[in-house]
This record gives sequence, C-alpha cells and structure tokens, in this order.
Amino acid sequence: MAEFSNFSIKAKNLKCFGESPEGFDVIKPMNLIIGRNNSGKSSLLDVIEYASVGEFKVPESQWHAQRSPEFLCETLLTEAHVKTVFPPNVSGGGIPTANHYEFGAKLIGSPIAWKANAGASQRFVSLGHAPNGKTPLAQITQGKTEFLQRLADQPKNPFYGKEFRRIFAERNIIPEPDNPSDFKIYGDGRGGTNVIQAFINKAERPSELVERMMLGELNVIFGPDAHFKDIVCQQLPTNAWEIYLEEDDKGRIPLSQSGSGLKTVILVLSYIHLLPAIAKKPLSSFIFAFEELENNLHPSLLRRLLVYLKTKAQENQCTFFLTTHSNVAIDLFSKDDGAQILHVTHNSKEATVRTVVTYVDNKGILDDLDVRASDLLQSNGIIWVEGPSDRIYINRWIGLWSGDSLVEGTHYQCVFYGGRLLSHLSSQDPNTVEEAVSILRVNRNAVVLMDSDQRSDTDGLNATKCRVIEEVHEMGGMAWVTQGKEVENYIPAEAVAKWLQSPTQVDQVDQFQNFFEYLDTLSEGEGKRFESRKPLLAEQLAPNMTRENISTVLDLEGQLNKLCSTIRSWNSMATS
Repeated sequence: MAEFSNFSIKAKNLKCFGESPEGFDVIKPMNLIIGRNNSGKSSLLDVIEYASVGEFKVPESQWHAQRSPEFLCETLLTEAHVKTVFPPNVSGGGIPTANHYEFGAKLIGSPIAWKANAGASQRFVSLGHAPNGKTPLAQITQGKTEFLQRLADQPKNPFYGKEFRRIFAERNIIPEPDNPSDFKIYGDGRGGTNVIQAFINKAERPSELVERMMLGELNVIFGPDAHFKDIVCQQLPTNAWEIYLEEDDKGRIPLSQSGSGLKTVILVLSYIHLLPAIAKKPLSSFIFAFEELENNLHPSLLRRLLVYLKTKAQENQCTFFLTTHSNVAIDLFSKDDGAQILHVTHNSKEATVRTVVTYVDNKGILDDLDVRASDLLQSNGIIWVEGPSDRIYINRWIGLWSGDSLVEGTHYQCVFYGGRLLSHLSSQDPNTVEEAVSILRVNRNAVVLMDSDQRSDTDGLNATKCRVIEEVHEMGGMAWVTQGKEVENYIPAEAVAKWLQSPTQVDQVDQFQNFFEYLDTLSEGEGKRFESRKPLLAEQLAPNMTRENISTVLDLEGQLNKLCSTIRSWNSMATS
C-alpha cells in the first residue's frame, strides 16, 4: 500500500457533494463507508472510480447544482519530485543557493495539492509548509508560478490504471447461456454464471481456480455452518448453465434455489480469483468497491467474510472500499491500523464526509445505525469484564496465549458490567429472571471475570460473586475470580520495570496488595497519578507483557488455557 501513502483525493460539485471538497484524507487497505440510505456513500465510490479511469469526465447528470465537478488531490513531495524540478546540476535563475537542488531539498515532505480535471494537466492549488514549518519559496524572486506548476505536475495519481471493480447492493447470480463474447461479471451479478462455468468447462481456463481455490475459501468462510464438497456447472434444457453446490447431507443444490448470502460470497470470491485471471493482472492491481455485503448475511458469516477480505488485502496489497450499515463491520475494523471508517451524512442539500477517529464519532455512527444492545446476541461469545482497563489486559493476554489466533470482534466480544452492577447480573434462564439482567439474554456463551477484592487468604467472596459463580457454572460458562486482589495483581514485575525504565529488577506486586500503592513504592506519585486513569495505564503496560513473563504470575497460565479453550469451542475451532 506504499503507493497510496500520504495520498488524498476529494471531489466537489459531484452528485451530492457541494462546494466543499469531500472524500478521503488517506487511503488504507480497508476503507469502510457508512451512513444512512441516500446519504452519499455510493458517491464516494464514484470518486475512486473516476480516479482509476483518470479522465475525470463527469456527465452533466452527475453535476451538483449545475456546477462542473472538480477533483482535488494532495500528497507529500518526495526527493524524486523535487529533484526533477530543482536538479543539482543547475544554478542561477533566481534561486539563491549554489544549485537548485540545495534549495529544493527544503521542500521535501511539504504537502502539495492540485486539481485533476478532465482533459487538463494537473493544476497547482497550494503548497503547505515543509516539516520544519517553513517554506523557502518566499525567497524566489522570479519564475515562482512556473516552479509551483512544475512541482504540481510531478506526483502521479496512484489509482490511474488500476482495475476498479464494483459489486452493487442489489445483486443476484442466475442461470445464464454460454456467452464468450461478453466474458465479464457485472456489478449486479450478471455474467457470474457464464464466467464460472467457462472456468470449469473450457480447456483454456484454469478450472482449479473454481474447483480448488474458490471452493476451499468458500468452506473457510462458511465453516463451521456448512461444508461444500464440490462446485459444478450443468446445462439446463433451456441451454442455460446453472451452478450447483454439493453438500454431504443435502446432495447437489442449484445456486438459484440457495440463499442470497451464499450468492454474495460466491460473487465476492469470483471477483477475487477469476477477474485477475481474466485481466491477466495480479490482485494488487485491483481496487474493489463492495456495497452492503451484509445484505442477507448472518452477522457471524459477515464477520468471517470481512476477515477474509482483510487477509486478502494484507497478503496481496489490494484495496477494498466497503459501504455498510452493519455494526459488525464497525466493531471489527474500528481499532484496525489497516482500516479506516468514513461517516457520510446529508443535510438534505449536500453530503459531508468525516473520518472517524474518536469515541464520540463512533457513538454518532451507532446512533445513526440504530444499534441496540440486542446486537450482542450475534457475538460468538461474551467475556464480561468490569471496565475498559480489564478489557485491554484480557485482550493482550488472549493474543499472547493464542498466538494472535483469537481476536475480539471475530471470536468473542468484551462487555463491561461496571463493578457494582455485577449484583444486577444473573446467568439463570431469561424466562425466570425478573429483577436481574440475564447474561443468557445477551448471549448464552459467557465468561465472567471478577476481582476477588480479597486482602488476605482468609477473606471470603461476597454473596454476589458466589451467586454469579454458581449460576455461570450451571449454564456451562466460565467464572474467573482473580487469585489476587484485582486484575492488576496479574501484571508481571518485568512489564512494570520496562515501563518505568528501571535500571534494576523490581519486586512482583504481592497477591493481595493494592497495585497503585505498590506503584508508589517504586516511583513516588505514579500510583496516585494512574489510580483514576486505569485504561491509560493499561495501554502503557500491556505492550510490555510477554507470554513468558505472564505465565508465572499466580494462576494466570491455567486460567488462560481454560479461557482460550472456551473461546475456541464457541467458534468450533480445535481446542488443542
């Protein structure tokens, strides 16, 4: 994705976008575009499509308020850009240095913006300050405009020449006749059957792309809910071809009689595997724009499909733009460095695009999507934790213990119960619980992590904790009470020493010791400073933890073995 590094593209006066340029501040491997219906999500995909064509010729029917659209690009000047305009073997001409490059080198890293209009060269718009906060251009006494325009001509549109392929929200795969003269797949699914049957049946096409690659990945995405033995095409009496999928218990089923979710996944796999073969180009040459993949997909299936696309983006350096209404996608990618979420809103006159970077932004999106707590029913399982800091630690421990094979948002979800609210939770049958909130009502697969709050070996657990432990065990869940006073007592001394940059070894916090008082003994004032800022402390300590330094702390090894095994069972994964 280096080719998109620091590249921004926006449009004005295109469809629902008005005079204010709207679009992408950056481009990432996974780009989620969310918002209400008719807010302008598809218009953002149009911006990328025009950029890939490179001509920027927009029909008047797509102009906003009869104004001609403009496309604005921005990137950072590189050494290669600058050296072309300010070569080291040239001097004079109003440049106040020994040679031109000595002067131009000061511009490296400066943001430069230009217009990319149809039929015209890149028109200079602006040049920002260099990383040192200054620009030397004020020193130029002549030819400044010429130099600026030449600088604007240097960066290239990284989308130009890419294979842009789109799947529309309304799509279907139906029986089709053999049609070698129109060998492509359209965004609504037309051509899908024709292309798949040609790869299976025509000697000049590699059938293994369908029979082995697509079938194998179809089973990865659908597992463990379904397993397909074979994918074939047969010709009907009408001479049209039909795709069939074979399962052990169901036999051979025509795709036209299958659910829309299965058709969506097959269409996506056709784009990933067959279109590059047709174009004779690598997957890295493709830009995929998929609209509302969640239509007719169960949330768990959608989650697996999105993880699959993320893996393809990482392994093959291809780029995905996904429009969605699904909170599953938001949860999955909200903390992914290789993804970004763009929120599109419309005020009935024009659309606005905002890149989501804060909790408040996320909350606004969830309000827009009308997400309710009942959506947690779709999670494979829930780990109930007291608060945000516990979630940070538990995610780090699970990652270390599972080799990053178990991930929140894909295999489980953490939910806060907030200390005193534990007394309002119950794991009993939801039909028999009236006063308490039933854990089963949220998800029957549950782990509850609780602080013991004990200050010595002789202290007992309170009545609420004892009740929750008993009920969780009865429902087949896992109740984890910390062997120490709190979750923080599991923090290894090595992680603390590295965080404090201590030149000497530090003692392990005692089993029943207040962790923040312990911190104060190591560095005066640190415990008091972080006692009310536990999530911030957790974010700083967690990266210093390793599998080795946590494995010897209290009962953490045994609890993590049990926890990871439980999560794998929720996901029908091997528990060894």
